[in-house]
Amino acid sequence: MSKFVLEVSYGQLALFDSRLAQPFNDWTDAHVRQGFSWRNGSVSFATLEASGLIEITVGRPARSSAELAAPERSIRVPFTVPVHGELELATLSGSIRLQLAGGEYAATFSHGRCPDGRMWAHFELEPVGTAIKAAILVADARLRPPAALSMNATPA
Repeated sequence: MSKFVLEVSYGQLALFDSRLAQPFNDWTDAHVRQGFSWRNGSVSFATLEASGLIEITVGRPARSSAELAAPERSIRVPFTVPVHGELELATLSGSIRLQLAGGEYAATFSHGRCPDGRMWAHFELEPVGTAIKAAILVADARLRPPAALSMNATPA
């Protein structure tokens, strides 16, 4: 499992194809209510705080409950990794490069706070045979997702 720290700005953390010319997404009111903004090759997840440091882990297994509290928010979306396999996990102020085999994945973003208040996020990218449907797995009080999740973001 890989561990990183990034500085959150504008309350979002994005996963995207590193070769996209405009990797970040615009947010509509529907995207804000559901906690993520998705389009093919890019997904941005809303963080619990608008700014601050966030400790990020990528991979399996998910972090143990002994390390931190249960996630306040967890969202799973379909994600197609391009043939070149180059991805970035980024905020507006920094990024982490990832390399995966091309194909269809279920990307799960779990997010919460450590007992001392610091933000954490865990990303799990699980290969799947066909694209999955997006789902809110754990919703905090600020999420008010629409009945049908919006999967039509535009580049920022």
